[in-house]
Amino acid sequence: MKLGGIDLSRESLAQMMDFSALNPDVTEEEIIECCKIAKEYNFKGFHVNPIWVPTVARELEGTGIETGLVISFPFGTNPTNIKVLEAKDAVRVMNGRPAVIDMVTNVGKLKGGDYEYYKNDIAEVAKVAHDAGIECKAILEVSLLTDDEIIKACELAAEAGADWVKTSTGRHGGPTLEQVILMRKHSPPHVKVKVAGTGGFWTPMVALGCLMAGAERIGTRRAPWIVDELSKLLPELIKE
Repeated sequence: MKLGGIDLSRESLAQMMDFSALNPDVTEEEIIECCKIAKEYNFKGFHVNPIWVPTVARELEGTGIETGLVISFPFGTNPTNIKVLEAKDAVRVMNGRPAVIDMVTNVGKLKGGDYEYYKNDIAEVAKVAHDAGIECKAILEVSLLTDDEIIKACELAAEAGADWVKTSTGRHGGPTLEQVILMRKHSPPHVKVKVAGTGGFWTPMVALGCLMAGAERIGTRRAPWIVDELSKLLPELIKE
């Protein structure tokens, strides 16, 4: 069943979800358990902090599920050369297995008007991703930006070769629905939109609203609940 063009099947919804365990106190045992959940649902990806990338790559071997490689997380303030080294090391660990890079952009450079630095910062990491045959997401941290800055960030990310623009890390607040719509409107069709970072405010209906606003991916630790509720309950409500 579809709603607003969105396939509400469990399988389709799971492929719109990046599951995550990015809290700093997560243990290896918890990461392994999350990998089991990711395999049960067949989420598109599972995103973790760099220390756990080898564990996730091993646990998800052969599943086709992407290991999410977060770069300069959560502030994006590492110099570009350090971001590039982070990205190259993560790609090396993956050794050709399914992966995607989510890099945090340098918000201060954007707000200060240093657009060349901001764009090049994204471009250098995107090049590492593309050389490895994987995609790169640019995390904009929209809660720190004005509408004009969001538009400029989307334009620069596209020019830099990012495959996705992503709303947030979740460390500074999540996006509004209006900001998601703004990102979709001001990104070219080939650049996809990912929504993340709403934290405790994530609910199945918030996720559905973001998908209907044009987001192609949701990133959240609440992905199992979102998939279960939307795929099981919503079709029954629509039938009525």
